[in-house]
Amino acid sequence: MSIVTKRMKALMLPVCLLVSATAVSAEDGTITFTGDISDATCTVVVGDDTGESTNGDFTVKLKPVSVTALKTDKMRAGDTPFYIKLSGAQCPNGKYANVSFERALSLNIDPVTGNLKNFTDAGAAKNVQVGLTDEKLKAINLNQQITDPTQGKQISNNTAKFDYWAQYVATGGAASAGKVSTNVVYSIIYN
Repeated sequence: MSIVTKRMKALMLPVCLLVSATAVSAEDGTITFTGDISDATCTVVVGDDTGESTNGDFTVKLKPVSVTALKTDKMRAGDTPFYIKLSGAQCPNGKYANVSFERALSLNIDPVTGNLKNFTDAGAAKNVQVGLTDEKLKAINLNQQITDPTQGKQISNNTAKFDYWAQYVATGGAASAGKVSTNVVYSIIYN
């Protein structure tokens, strides 16, 4: 036997083993993905009592509060209203819409509390997060993805408005003085 033949046999053995190992795997099932693309093209306006923006981005300036307002775990303070409004001639009456806060794109959602973690820059307040509530001041757990637009609002007169509140939330004890800054990504879902 030549040296070339011996080398080829030595190389072929691992290849044969690899091929036979993959042949043992079996198909267990199929996952099918379905969805809908909506023709709704509402203009999204985000704002509060200080102004509004039509480009989708907006900064809600929370009211300043004292550390005494957040002296124990889970205390809430500084209720600050804001809204997301849909409007425009192409915003179809009768359709349902809802706001979905995007968990996968908002990396600062606390997996335990469902609130927004404060960025940990120098000078940041400690033991404080930002919590969101609906218009009735019911806390929104941002870990629970909204996927059903019919739980939202029906578009009427080419408009739908979603009112929210942002609040400081003491987390893990008394909050310390300092800056608070965080954000969340949102999408509008339609039926």
